[in-house]
Amino acid sequence: MSPTTGSLLAGLRIDALRLPSSVDAPEAADLLAAARVMTDALRHDTGTTLFDAEPAEWLAGLRATRYVDRRVRLARLEDRVVGVLELDVPLDGERSANAGFHVAPDARGAGIEDALIEEAERLARDAGRSVLYTWNLTTIDVPGERLPSPAGIGSVPLEADSTRRLLRHGYTLGQVERVSTFEFAASLTRAERMLETALAAAGPEYRPVWWPSPAADELVDGYAYAVGRMATDVPSGELDWEPEAWDAERIRYRERLKADAGQLMAVAAVVHEPTGAVAAFNELVIGRDRSRPTQNYGTLVLPEHRGHRLGTIVKCLGLIRWHELVPTSPRVMTFNAEENRFMLDVNEAVGFAPAAASGEWKKEL
Repeated sequence: MSPTTGSLLAGLRIDALRLPSSVDAPEAADLLAAARVMTDALRHDTGTTLFDAEPAEWLAGLRATRYVDRRVRLARLEDRVVGVLELDVPLDGERSANAGFHVAPDARGAGIEDALIEEAERLARDAGRSVLYTWNLTTIDVPGERLPSPAGIGSVPLEADSTRRLLRHGYTLGQVERVSTFEFAASLTRAERMLETALAAAGPEYRPVWWPSPAADELVDGYAYAVGRMATDVPSGELDWEPEAWDAERIRYRERLKADAGQLMAVAAVVHEPTGAVAAFNELVIGRDRSRPTQNYGTLVLPEHRGHRLGTIVKCLGLIRWHELVPTSPRVMTFNAEENRFMLDVNEAVGFAPAAASGEWKKEL
């Protein structure tokens, strides 16, 4: 450890974020400072504003603890917040926890990142978890040597500080995801043509539906079942996600949280008429500021219904109806595993373009 590093770490303190009553409350200073660190860090790492933290929405998410134990730790140098650790411990799992690390760009390289990683591992062990998952976002054009995904497709930049740090701490790369964006200004003509063709190919057994939350009572059980399949039925490379238990009550809980936070969510789905099952779905979400980018949450075609162009239907229908609902949002952002060639083919055909890359990592504790 260099003298400079030692002097910086001597003044480093890590403590828990105390949640304020609101972002306007006097005690909200730490939450606001943490949100700024997260925003600055992700802008630096990705070269985009796609991941800017909105404090009120973040606060609402931190309070959503019925199904996950959420913990936030702040790294401080003197009185300045310079780092943020987010740790989620799913309550319907037994083995795993998920961590995100954010350090202000001008405070990096002094050991703060290492201290946060060590804190995350300690908290995960204390919660009885044996596997810690994390990620590192980068731009799509970092030069130099690449570390290939064990899934066989995709890579992360070996020269990125975050890559080298995770390797040094014993993490292994499990998968690479592509972050893509669709610009509404580029027209929905292709989406309209693709939807028409896909509907004809699917045939009368498959009925498209779309709704802004809440889901209709007659669909909520099937929708919940399909959402629960996300953890086990999407391509996951060398990652071993634990199953998630979703039912109508959990869907309603999430819908209320979104509404209370001022977020808007809409779902495009396909119903299999002979059984009534929700065979495929795509979720789009935006925050209070309707001029910000839209986030694509889950997209899934259940394995037993694949081969009928349902992925194209929910993707295209979702984009078309969303733009009617929220014409002020300029773009949609989505994540896809690089080995998920089917959905990447759909996204590329409709007009999505790469915007960033995400390495998905794990460590056995």
